[in-house]
Amino acid sequence: EFFHAGQAFKLGRYPINFHMLGKVTKSYVKGCSFHNTFNRAITIHGVHDLLVERNVIYNTRGHAVFIEDGIETGNRILHNLVLRTRRSW
Repeated sequence: EFFHAGQAFKLGRYPINFHMLGKVTKSYVKGCSFHNTFNRAITIHGVHDLLVERNVIYNTRGHAVFIEDGIETGNRILHNLVLRTRRSW
């Protein structure tokens, strides 16, 4: 469970941040709950082959699942429930 996680208006201060790790075939975010976060829930930046599955994300500020540059490949984002995503500013 991630509750009241992340720091508002701070770059890179997200509850879970996969940052510039390259290929991560054995890594995953599975079966977690995120609620009342201050800056997104899961950020994927420069990461390939990550599994994000069966998570519940509720009442976040900013993107719930954020793929930062769009160059990331092979990531699987499956069967997640996202509710009440609000703007961060």
